[in-house]
Amino acid sequence: MKAVCRILFATGRGKSLWPLAEALRSSAENDPYRMKRSGRKQHRDGWGYVLLVGGAVHHYRSSAPIFEDEEGFLRLTKLLSGAKEVVLLAHARASTQGSLGLFNVQPFAFSTRRGFSFWFLHNGDLHKDKVIELAGFDENDLREVSDSYAFSVYLCRALQRLEKDELLRHYSIGASLAKSTFNTATLFLLPDGSWRAFLTAYMVEKYRENEAHRDYARLIELEGDGVFAVASSTLELYHDAGWKGVQNGTAYLITPGKIERFSLR
Repeated sequence: MKAVCRILFATGRGKSLWPLAEALRSSAENDPYRMKRSGRKQHRDGWGYVLLVGGAVHHYRSSAPIFEDEEGFLRLTKLLSGAKEVVLLAHARASTQGSLGLFNVQPFAFSTRRGFSFWFLHNGDLHKDKVIELAGFDENDLREVSDSYAFSVYLCRALQRLEKDELLRHYSIGASLAKSTFNTATLFLLPDGSWRAFLTAYMVEKYRENEAHRDYARLIELEGDGVFAVASSTLELYHDAGWKGVQNGTAYLITPGKIERFSLR
């Protein structure tokens, strides 16, 4: 079975998010859940983040593993350390589809014709051919891109507005094309400077039936002390906090000061 990347969405006080970033780095370097499942322990095919802080956006991607990119990781922790309120998306890649290298490192950034921008990350494995067919793209154009990139291009074309029903409709399509999981986080930026985030947690039934696959691919949630986070399971091993499991098929719509949960499908 193919790998599932390590991901993190978090919002709150910058310094409070520092341990979560450290846990992501440790999870990518030594993942006991992946080791139990496949005999491999690392997510080393690049990493990246987008950080919204103090009226600025910092978007960073590197083809180096997060646990070897000391300069890049130090830059992130410095940005977090002095910030009051931030929004963070971070991703450590273990490749499944698409070429290795910087191009397929996430989060991906897009600006749409509908007047909003977004950054997208995904872990899991999709039927890329079906995504391409659904979007009406040329398969040759997207031969070397990841399935995650293909779906984010689909979103850039298909999303008309950022209302709940519209988001649920298109992300439910993504879940229906999952081979393993459709765990995603998207940060949207609107022209007035406001933001909203949309997250999904979905695992196909055959994955859920296998304990090793389920433990590796599930998402966990943390809420309290001014922090809200959704992350890959391995972070619970490196940051001892009040984590709880995310119910399969959950979608989140997050705006400043408000968290809404819905059924994805």
